[in-house]
This record gives sequence, structure tokens and C-alpha cells, in this order.
Amino acid sequence: MYATFAELQAAFPLDGRPQRCAVAGAADGHTLEAVMLAARVGFLVPVLIGPVAEIKAVLATLDVVEPCTIHDCPEGRNPAEVAVRLVREGQADFILKGLMQTPDLLRPILNKETGLNDRGFITHFGLMQIAGYHKLLGMTDSAVIPYPTLADKAKIITVCTEALRSLGIAAPIVAALCAIESVSPKMPETQDAHALAEMSAQGEFGDAVVVGPISYDLATSHEAAQIKGYDSPYAGEADLLLVPQMVTGNVMSKIWNADERNLLAGCLIGARVPVGLTSRSAPMEQKLASLLLCSLLSAAANPANTQGVPA
Repeated sequence: MYATFAELQAAFPLDGRPQRCAVAGAADGHTLEAVMLAARVGFLVPVLIGPVAEIKAVLATLDVVEPCTIHDCPEGRNPAEVAVRLVREGQADFILKGLMQTPDLLRPILNKETGLNDRGFITHFGLMQIAGYHKLLGMTDSAVIPYPTLADKAKIITVCTEALRSLGIAAPIVAALCAIESVSPKMPETQDAHALAEMSAQGEFGDAVVVGPISYDLATSHEAAQIKGYDSPYAGEADLLLVPQMVTGNVMSKIWNADERNLLAGCLIGARVPVGLTSRSAPMEQKLASLLLCSLLSAAANPANTQGVPA
């Protein structure tokens, strides 16, 4: 159990195997500043994609960390296509969105013939350091699937708990969030939560435990559970918050972001490699946390990879 990203980083050092980060649309100062800082810390090796002259102009303003490679992608061509090709050819370990639109980034990744969506399912995974909570807290999709079905939620749990296991959380506790703890036909999310809890009891999510329906306070606070008489060994111990729909997670993350004590990281998972979507306006600490998350998930999926490491 890790309370901070610093503890997580210390538990899974990337020394000797920094992951190669394919930056799609790399001619962007905000993105490259974060990438070079992450490279200096040892999270990654930069693989930059975009118009060479523009990328070099940005690099001239930064302290460049070597090795750093540039793959030319002229104006009018989608740099994400190059990033996907590099991953498929074994020349990159994960992808980071640079100066480009998210739909353009995802199009080559989702291509059924040449993309990286081997499982046919991609979702957003958040990992958060929240003031007052005793461990890092995961959260499901706040950016990709607006209204997940029961089947979608089952896939989300599977993919996100796999990510948590790769970060050292052996038996993740998943809180299927709802406004109440009882099942109501007027609140479909409570029915989904109950169904997912039953699936969990039958072993469909391995050693992960799904609790629900359950409210946020009971999922994250022992004191709230005691006050309300909610008797469960999992109360106040959630490792992953399963939000009922995208807007819930989106609003929650923005509220948390307003508190400078909190640190939020996130990426897309489910594809062959993690995909980082760091915001240009995000604080540097948050960008670094997201790049750390991508690198750790990538390294866990490819434990023998040492390519890109200086000799």
C-alpha cells in the first residue's frame, strides 16, 4: 500500500529500464518540458514525433536529455500514426499526446487492422494522491466512456484492477459508487453495482473485491462507516472508485484538482501500451505523476525491456 507517488516510485524504480515515450505532436514546449524533466528523473527516454525543424526549435529552448531521437512527421500527416508504428515495431513503449487533438491521437490507435486496440476496449484510469486518504486511490473512466453499460463496467473493473495489481496492489478493493447503499429500480447504477458485487463474489474479477452499491464517504472513511453503522471490512479501504458514468468522475477529478494538496495522474489503458493525455494547463508535478504512471504500467507489461538505455 502506497500513500504517495514518491513511495510508489521508490517501490518500483525505473533505474536501468526507462521506458521509451513516443510523443505524438512533439513540437510543443509545455509537453517537451515535462518529457525532458521526466527523462532527467529517469522515468523515460524521449522519442519525439513531428516536423523536425519545429521540434529542434523547441528543444533549443530546453535542457535536452540524451538519448533523444526525432522521427520526422511533416505537416498534414498524423504523428500518432508514426507513434503506433514505432510501438508495433518495438521502438517505443508507450505514447504521449503532444500538440494534437485527442480524436486524431486515438484514430490510429483504434484502427482495427494496424492499431493497438488488441482487446477491443480502452478506458481511462486515474491514480490519485488525495489529502486525508491513507493510500493512493484509483478511479475509473472520467474521459472516454460517457455512459458505461453493465458489460462495460465489468471490462473497466478487469482492466483497472490489472493496472493496480501491476502497481503492487495484490487484491484491489473496488467501490461501485452510488448515492445510496440499497438497490433501487429508480437508480439503475445501484442495480449495476449489485450485479458487479455478485460477479465479484463468484470470482469473475479474480482476487479483486467489488463492494456496492456504496457511497463515496463509506468507501473512503472508516469514521463515516462507524457513524452510519455500515459494517463492512472494506469500508474506508477502497483502492478503486468505479464511477457510475463519466461525468461523475470528471466532476470529482476537477474538484480534487482545485486543492493543491492533491496530485492526480491518469492515462488510457486497455490498448497494447498506455497512452498519456496530460493537459497543457496541468501543473508540472501532475504531468510528471502521469508520466511516472505510464512508465510503470509499461515497464510492468514489459519487464525484460531495457531498450533505449544508454550503454
